[in-house]
Amino acid sequence: MDAPELLTHLGEWPTGPGTLQQKLARGLADAIRKGVIHPGIRLPSERCLAQVLSISRTTVVSAYDALRESGWLESRIGSGTWVCESSPAVAAARGAAQAGVLAASPLLGLLAHRDDEDIIDLAMGSPLPLRELPLDLFTLPTDEYAALVHDRLYYPLGLPTARQAVASYYCKAGLPTRPEQVLITNGAQHAIALSAALYLQRGDSVLVEDPAYFGALDAFRVVGARVSPLPVEAAGVPINVLRGRVIATAARLVYLTPTFQNPTGVVMPGSVRKEVARIASELAVPVIDDGALAELALSGPTPPFIAAYAPSAPILTIGSLSKLAWPGLRVGWVRAPEPIIERLARLKSANDLGSPLLTQAIAVRLIAAMDRIRLLRRHELRPRRDLMAGLLCESLPDWTFRLPAGGLFLWVKLPAGDSREFAQVALRHGTLILPGPAMSAAEQHAAFIRLPFLAEEDTLRAGVRRLSAAWRDYQPASRRAVLQNVAMV
Repeated sequence: MDAPELLTHLGEWPTGPGTLQQKLARGLADAIRKGVIHPGIRLPSERCLAQVLSISRTTVVSAYDALRESGWLESRIGSGTWVCESSPAVAAARGAAQAGVLAASPLLGLLAHRDDEDIIDLAMGSPLPLRELPLDLFTLPTDEYAALVHDRLYYPLGLPTARQAVASYYCKAGLPTRPEQVLITNGAQHAIALSAALYLQRGDSVLVEDPAYFGALDAFRVVGARVSPLPVEAAGVPINVLRGRVIATAARLVYLTPTFQNPTGVVMPGSVRKEVARIASELAVPVIDDGALAELALSGPTPPFIAAYAPSAPILTIGSLSKLAWPGLRVGWVRAPEPIIERLARLKSANDLGSPLLTQAIAVRLIAAMDRIRLLRRHELRPRRDLMAGLLCESLPDWTFRLPAGGLFLWVKLPAGDSREFAQVALRHGTLILPGPAMSAAEQHAAFIRLPFLAEEDTLRAGVRRLSAAWRDYQPASRRAVLQNVAMV
């Protein structure tokens, strides 16, 4: 295992009590215990790991020594340091190692609770509920509440009123939809996972934007699919590349986020969407249009959903209230031709029988108020986007990015170094960031980081100050080489 790969498994090792050496030893032991670093794996040399973590070699040597003494690691003469295969501590991790398919995913780590309140989270893309939103939108009239509480049905396809509300939402957006074409899910992530389970088996090819939403990558990895990358350009995925890759890979599924692409913020033009719809129809390949960020326009209109250009094609349009209203509601949906919805519903009912009724009823009220919620969220996010952009230009002028017209993120390019290395330094400065390779099936984009502009002004200012301090401390490999040459002279 090389040093950059090890970074993806260490998680938030610089946090918590103890010296830097103790924290590193604890991070390595936790990764072995959880099965994300398998027994029998050779670890990077002390010098290489010290370089990518931007810490002293002495610290790594001390951490390795401590783990050798406690039975986690062993030295083999002439071949370095290995995760011990025979110690009781490591043997206990063997079962967990079977879950290695998700080892490189940041999803669970980002969702898990963190005890260190001093950490500024500039990685997660979950907005807080809008302060101006009336709480009565999240409550139900007494008679409606009582009726739902006494309802003994599961509604595997979703509460009828919720399906009707989603259908009306799409009709208003220019995509004719009947309630029978809607399946209610537990958020957009659930919708993606159901779609993956429906179309993909182990070894099947799925085409995914690169970079892409890491939760989608997880969903495809869980079913054992081969994830093939599609480049993201100024107009989204190039249509000639998409058609060629569908044919060349015999793709069983295509995943796209055409509106405020996560993480680049790119918006696919209507002309390109029309061609994507044509490909879905002509080649009979299912296409996911993930619209989880589609309602977060900060300026100007957005093109229609892909399915609007071919309503009966195998196009699965996914939506959610998580980014617009409240992540904790966990209400999402899929809009697709009725036969596809029926097949998805069979999968869903086998897993959960049906989504919670009370939250679906609240979702009906929120969808009815979507115009108002959309405006409130825009008024909140646009100043924060502009503030974050201004702070970066002022404090880190060598960092480059394109100002997105919507969504939640800046896709920032570093002038040098590896974002995985820099993320470790940033964390030691109290700021959590997401390096580009975490959003790439091919682990590309090491020069990029994804920064959300969701936090309040004081937090954004403090976060950028910490990033600036971390950048001053960080020495990318190219700069280290220059300094070493200077020292030799």
